[in-house]
Amino acid sequence: MNISLILRKVFYNPYKSVDKYKKMVFCGHENILQKSFKLDIRVNSEEKRICIGEKNFLGCALVLESDTGYIEIGNSCFINGGTNIISRSSVIIGDFVTIAWGVTIYDHDSHSLNYLDRRNDIEQQLNDFTSGNFIRNKNWAFVSSAPIVIKNDVWIGMNVIILKGVTIGEGAIIAAGAVVTKNVDPWTIVAGNPAKYVKSINILEAKNNDE
Repeated sequence: MNISLILRKVFYNPYKSVDKYKKMVFCGHENILQKSFKLDIRVNSEEKRICIGEKNFLGCALVLESDTGYIEIGNSCFINGGTNIISRSSVIIGDFVTIAWGVTIYDHDSHSLNYLDRRNDIEQQLNDFTSGNFIRNKNWAFVSSAPIVIKNDVWIGMNVIILKGVTIGEGAIIAAGAVVTKNVDPWTIVAGNPAKYVKSINILEAKNNDE
């Protein structure tokens, strides 16, 4: 069977997939968006809120939960299906980043620490559910949020959780199942819950092996 026919069956046309959100999404050239790729934009905006570079292979869901959210993906990244990138602050992903399936990247706490605020959230969600956007009128005033930055050449294993305010340094590796609550140094491996330093990566050795 002709390979181009296979690709047409398996993958969406990237421009057709984002056409619904032209005002809010920029998508570069030569991206492959798998059938699992999803845009969940719960806001109305005239600004670009999602920016996708070039030559990416994406199966993830990109979720904007408020009109302050912003998601940026660089170039030549692989982000597998079952991964959710959720923003009301900002999530910035660099170039050549590899993210396995089942990863959650979440730049806010979703709810207040105050139980009375959470009661109000439930009532608001019940009221807004029939509108098709159950957080349409969510009160974000008491929800803590902070930007997430994932730098170039990072590898994130399956079922990792990355929480608000975290910067993952260049070339770092996050082991499967880790929960990242603090910054990760460049060229290091972290694992566990909460994620802790395991060892450093010899970048000079990696470069020499590549030559």
